[in-house]
Amino acid sequence: MKPIILITGGSATAANGTPQWSINRNYAEMIAKAGGIPILAINDDVIAEYAEIADGLLLSGGKDVATHLYGQEQKFDNIFVDEARDIQEWKLLDAFVPTKKPIFGICRGVQVMNAYFGGTLVQDIPAQLGGEHSKGVNHEIEIKKDSILGQLFGESMLINSYHHQGLEEIAEGFVATAWADAGGNKLVEALEHESLPYWAVQWHPERMSGPVTNPVECKDSFPIFEYFINQCKK
Repeated sequence: MKPIILITGGSATAANGTPQWSINRNYAEMIAKAGGIPILAINDDVIAEYAEIADGLLLSGGKDVATHLYGQEQKFDNIFVDEARDIQEWKLLDAFVPTKKPIFGICRGVQVMNAYFGGTLVQDIPAQLGGEHSKGVNHEIEIKKDSILGQLFGESMLINSYHHQGLEEIAEGFVATAWADAGGNKLVEALEHESLPYWAVQWHPERMSGPVTNPVECKDSFPIFEYFINQCKK
């Protein structure tokens, strides 16, 4: 049977006040194309069941992580959080981590992973480090040779960037596997656990495969999803 991949989404409220969960379709499309069965996490009452039936967890992109979750006071007004999502993802990680099933994070997902395991975040890159990493800008990253990303793409690649926050102190048990420049400072762009199947990237690889991509001329990032699905088959 194909592996079932649970994907997290963002919370919202319909015009009539009905609570909603939603996600961009390209996450699910990449998972399905790679051979997985994507399902969306939409109910906190079945967290244990999600962790039981799913073969892997994908933490997708979205709003900022609440600063109290990594032990800081909020310093800037341009931080927008999704409290319902923070609560759900922390519960999901509480349920998934004991299973040691694969977990992969994208954009917000790498920040959630780092914060959950005890790391911290840069609350606003332009204000604290300098440089622009939001609004879909493109930039090069340096990749650690002996890493998952290094195996897939070599020692550098051009990526997209949609985040104003970033990784600061790296959580215990994880190693940085990619870096970019931020105002002359080295900003971590990817993480990989030293012994468990947990890894994450700061950019959006689901927007780097298919007929329309950002960057327009980019390395096809579909191998990322193939690698994750293969992890989930084991």
